[in-house]
Amino acid sequence: MRRSSVPKIPRWIWLSAGAMWCLVVIYFSLLAPDRLPKLFLSIKDLILHFVAYLVAAFLLTMGSRSPRGPWKPAVLSFVLGVGLEILQPIVAVGRHFSYADMVANTVGLIFGMLLALRIGKRIFIP
Repeated sequence: MRRSSVPKIPRWIWLSAGAMWCLVVIYFSLLAPDRLPKLFLSIKDLILHFVAYLVAAFLLTMGSRSPRGPWKPAVLSFVLGVGLEILQPIVAVGRHFSYADMVANTVGLIFGMLLALRIGKRIFIP
């Protein structure tokens, strides 16, 4: 398949998907553990954090046109993760602050950002 025939995905779709994904992450992050879907309980917590922030950073980086490159969406994802970790013990019974979760969030967002940078030119309309 020739490169010019590959359909391009507009920026607003990436940003909309990123915003919706962040809302999903916020919802499940502030939900009490006993109200989480059973599937979440069967997957290691750090893997859930890694994947959640990988997807968030990927979608937001794909939609970013920041002159600072991918750092703006990465910082946004990082602030989201830190903010949720701080809010969890305040808002949700049974939740607690965890540095390990923050590390998993950060590693996930780095991988998501790098993945978007690697394949972004192939599927993004500049």
